[in-house]
Amino acid sequence: MGAGTSRAGSSGSGVGVLGGIALVSSGLGLSSLIGNPLSDMLRARQEIVGQIEAGTGGGGDQIEAFYGAPWHTTALVNGIIALVAVVVGAVVLFAHTRRADKRPWVTALAVGGVVLGLLGVLLAGGMYLDLFAAQPELPAAPQLGAGG
Repeated sequence: MGAGTSRAGSSGSGVGVLGGIALVSSGLGLSSLIGNPLSDMLRARQEIVGQIEAGTGGGGDQIEAFYGAPWHTTALVNGIIALVAVVVGAVVLFAHTRRADKRPWVTALAVGGVVLGLLGVLLAGGMYLDLFAAQPELPAAPQLGAGG
């Protein structure tokens, strides 16, 4: 009787661990959609780098330095986080389907993590490729007429 109780407790613990990992996947997927401190910090860093380059006469496109590079940095970080959410959720789904003691809530959380992660990947890809908003452009300078 003691061995049966021990085995039941360990299988429940395994489901709990998978459930916790599925929750992490869902959290990462949500974080990739709404933003996170890491992407905010790296975006701010990229803005400062762009300002420094523009201030030192580093040349190049100031619009890209001030807006494009930070925007793409945010998209890249959020895309990586979303991809991790998809992978973690898929691993949990795969591991959970092989268990005899499946719990629907674990499957639901893992599927949620995969779906949120896929949405995050799509959103980050669209941001990176500037599909949702074009990068600002400076208007063309007026031509000065020669003569007088």
